[in-house]
Order: sequence, then C-alpha cells, then structure tokens
Amino acid sequence: MFSVLRLPGIRGPLLDLFLSQGWYRYGGAIFTTDHIETEGLSTPVIWIRYQVDQIILSKSSEGIIKKWNGFSVRVKPFQYNEELESLHQRYLASVKFEVAQSLPDLLEDLHGWIYETQMIEVRDQNKLIAVGIFDLGEQSIAGIKNFFCPDYRAYSPGKMLMLLKYHYCLENKIPLYYPGYIAPGNPRFDYKLFLDKSATEQFVFESTSWIPM
Repeated sequence: MFSVLRLPGIRGPLLDLFLSQGWYRYGGAIFTTDHIETEGLSTPVIWIRYQVDQIILSKSSEGIIKKWNGFSVRVKPFQYNEELESLHQRYLASVKFEVAQSLPDLLEDLHGWIYETQMIEVRDQNKLIAVGIFDLGEQSIAGIKNFFCPDYRAYSPGKMLMLLKYHYCLENKIPLYYPGYIAPGNPRFDYKLFLDKSATEQFVFESTSWIPM
C-alpha cells in the first residue's frame, strides 16, 4: 500500500488528523505506506509517535544536552537560504545512504503555503552547525529532517536535534511528537526510538489505532 494526497493546506488540526492516521509529509504532499523498497526488497514499516509527557530521558541523553550547553539555539519559521543549503550539502557529502539532494527537493513547500514548517538553528558563535526541521500542528509536531556539520559529529547532533524538538513540545504543551517510521531489520531508522522506547506508540493499520511498542 502506498497513497499520496496533494491538498492546498495541511496544518493545525488537519495535520494532527493525518498524523494520527499514519500519514506523513511527502515533499509538498502527504502520504502513507506500510512498506518501503530497499535494494529490490519490500520491507514493512512501523509508524511511531512519542507521548511527550511520558518521556523520561536517559543519562546518555542528559550527557548529550550537557555537551551542547555552549551553543546557541533558536526556533523560528523555516526560511530557505544559501547558508542552510550549504550546511545541508556538507551533511550529504558525509552520509552513505540515499537522501534528497537539496532542501527544495525534500520539502517543495519552501514558502509555507501548505505546511507550517519550523526550524531549529544551532550555532557555535555565528557558525550554523545543525538544523532540525519540523511541521507544526495544533497538538503534534512531525519531525521532517535533521542535518548538521560533520565536524561536530562527536556531539551527537542528530540526537540533540531530536531532544530539542522534544523540548519544544514540552515548552509549548504539545502532547505528540511523530518522528516518522522505523523498519524492522533496517537499523538505519532505529535512532528514532532513542528518546524513550517506553513512551513510544506504534500505529496499527488494521484498526487505525495506536498501541504501546
């Protein structure tokens, strides 16, 4: 199963509804699937979400936060520019898996006409070193993309950006954080469970309901 819809606006309660039914952003559209194709093989996927108020951070998560105390963090509406794309290209050159080759390819909706897209900027003084992009609903956020300067890999920037999205939810009383899907047998997606597996729910297509993992 693979379905795609294009709508003029997917934000607020409408985004909440789609996310609750196992749908997710696909460029400027929204899609759902129960499998992905990797190397010619069909692999089932499991859509997941966090109950934000149930998350208990581990000592390793707290250690990551301490590493980043010297950097500045700002959350603002997404705005595409050359600085963002330059960082994104540096990140792409450092990874081995296949991803969208530019932010316009990934997002399509660069002006926020369809989604209410936010970004978390992390800077080391004036240098942009990490960015986390997410779509904002009324009762939920959807984590869309994290990328960072490879020179800062020792600081666990990908996980830090997930932690920052979690803190955004806490500060704004948003109960649900959707990081996307995992694929059993494909460890590439397992990082999405690191916040707290006991606070994670999985979507059941047959009953269109969420159950604890």
